[in-house]
This record gives sequence, C-alpha cells and structure tokens, in this order.
Amino acid sequence: MKSKENWLIVLFAAAYISISLFTALIVLFLVYEIFKIVKRQLTINGELKLSLFMIITPSLISTAVYGNLKEFTGVLSQTFFNISYFAKDMFNPTERLFYKVNLTIVIFCTVEAVITVFNYYRGLEQPIWGGVFEIGIVFSLGSLSAFVMFLLEKDKLKKGVYLILFLIFTFLVFYTGKRNPILGIFFSYVVLFVILLRFSHVGKKVLYALSGLFFVVVLAGTYVAFEKFPKYKILVEAVFTGKTLSERELNEFSSARWEIGKKGLEVIRKDFENKNILPILIGHGYNAGARLDPPSPVGRSYESIFLISEFINIGLIGLLGLIFLMYKYFKFVLSTKLQSKDQIVALPFLVFPTYFLVGGIFSGIWDAILPLYFLMFGIAENYFKDQNQ
Repeated sequence: MKSKENWLIVLFAAAYISISLFTALIVLFLVYEIFKIVKRQLTINGELKLSLFMIITPSLISTAVYGNLKEFTGVLSQTFFNISYFAKDMFNPTERLFYKVNLTIVIFCTVEAVITVFNYYRGLEQPIWGGVFEIGIVFSLGSLSAFVMFLLEKDKLKKGVYLILFLIFTFLVFYTGKRNPILGIFFSYVVLFVILLRFSHVGKKVLYALSGLFFVVVLAGTYVAFEKFPKYKILVEAVFTGKTLSERELNEFSSARWEIGKKGLEVIRKDFENKNILPILIGHGYNAGARLDPPSPVGRSYESIFLISEFINIGLIGLLGLIFLMYKYFKFVLSTKLQSKDQIVALPFLVFPTYFLVGGIFSGIWDAILPLYFLMFGIAENYFKDQNQ
C-alpha cells in the first residue's frame, strides 16, 4: 500500500516540476492500468463511467477518421488519458493517503509561489512551467489543500502557516485576472462551503469567518483583475447602464470568443445543411479548427463556449456525454455528507473537478494534468462511498 501511495506523491511532484516528466510518468501509469484491466485485476466502474466513454469514444473515432497521426496523438492526451479515473480501485482510500497528498501539494505550491512571485518581478506570469492558466490551476488546488489542512491542524503555529498559505495561494489565482481561474476557484469553494455547512462538527462561526475571509480575497483579487484588464469594465458598464455592446466591445471583453463562436456556428450550420450525419454525431476530431471552413481564428478548436467547441470536436454524442458527466459529478458531490471531521481531508479532491467543469466553460474542459485530478476524484469517490455505507 505504501508504494502505491508514493505513486501519487511522485505524480504530483512531477506535475509541478516538469510537464514532460509528468507526461512520461502518466503514460507508464496508464499502460500499467490497462494491463491490470486486461488481466481482469481492475474493474471499470464509477459514477463517471458512462459519461467518460461517451466523451472518449467519439473523440478517438472522429480524429481517426478526419485527422492525421499527429492529431491522434494529441487527442490521446486530451481525452483518452482520462481513463486514469478507472485506476481508482488500485488505491486504498484512507485519511493517511489524502493527508500525504495534501501536504505534498502545499509544499510544492509554496515553492511554486516563491518562483511565481519572483517571475512577476521579472515581468513574467508563470510558475515553474507553463503560463498564466497553470498559475490558476496550481494555486487553486493548493488553496483548497491549505484550507483543509488549516481546518484539521491542531498546532497553532502550523495552523497559522496554513491560513497564510491559503490566503497567498487564493490571491495568486485572482491576480492572474483570467476568467477561467477566477470562475473555477470561486465555484470550487462554493461547493466546498455547501458541503461543510451541512456538517455539524465544524463550527459554523469558524466557517462563516473563513468564508468571509475568502470573499475578502475574492473582492481584492477582482479589483486587481479589473485594474489589470480594463475590458472587464465593459461588462460592468453594460450591466449597470443597459448599454448595448458593439461587436468590437463583445470581442474585446470575450478575448475574441464572440468572433470564434460565430465561426463555430457557421461550421455547425454547414454540417446540418449538408446533412453530414457522422460529424454531427461524433464531431470533426482534435484540431478541427485548423481543418474546417471557416477556420477558427485561433486554430485547433473553436474556443468560445463549450456547447459550440465540444459539439464541433466530439459531436452530439460527446457533448451529451460531457453534460451527463457534469450532472453525475455535481449530483454525487453535492449529495455527499461528512460523517466525521477527519473526512474533510479528502474534500479538495472531491470538489476540484468543479474548477474545470465551471472554469472551462469558455475555454474547453481540458488540462495536461487533468488525468491526475480525475484519478484523485475517483479515489475520493470511493472513500466517501465506503465511509457512508
């Protein structure tokens, strides 16, 4: 059991240090998982089973039909690698396991924070690897882990350290000024607070104080985002003055997603007019935005809103699978009830997919590290199912 726990530690450490190293390790892990499935030593099951196959299957078929070998390699990492979720039964879900992973995340996020702040002073917005969106993902999970460690820690000094790290990590997410990270972390905490407020073993005053503190950080971070990106003021003016936005203003506020969305709708319209049944059902595959007419202004995908972009990439079957995944995920998470305070340690991994399912509405629900987050959600799913029996 200890060696299997260490797999997760190594995967998280690699995810923070190097995307190339992480990719190599996750591929090896998936090969081992597939071997276990073929040998019938691992069962394919879980809340997300059907929805994941509804997403993965059309993405693979459509890319094989309409794409090339290089694009097929891309779709493996974008959808197929999420079969990592089915490896959840390889791990014994215990408080010890979740504590070790949370501690690993907090330690590496602390290092990431130092490097990120240093890079800010150099005029760069990046952690150890990646760019501004990785800052959002890294510190959102770090914020959640530091938060629950603060709730569980009894030593006053350590408790204070976790509180400070929670505030720093959270502020760094909002400092990016990007919609997706801001929406992602905000709704992740909404889900977290909904679960905690139904639990009687955590003082309501403490939760109200922490939620208030979180919203103070939200307000401060939102103010910084508005100062960094004046385009947000366009939306505020429209909401409070009733001003009708021009196409130029809509594109400015949406980072060109308005124009990209219109191109995507044109692709969909042509498919229906020409009765292209197969792409309507399974999509045009990975990198469709570079192959179709009209092409996406940003290439690869029609990144506007997921209803358009995912319909083009994985078709009606895949889009329904994604919506079904959202339904199954939120139904399970929001119905989860804590039985003891110790169970709080697993909450970051239960609620973190919210970050992608909400934050990715306007940019696609994908990240290079997502297979690891799906795996951790699966382990948390097993944990709460076992505990609530």
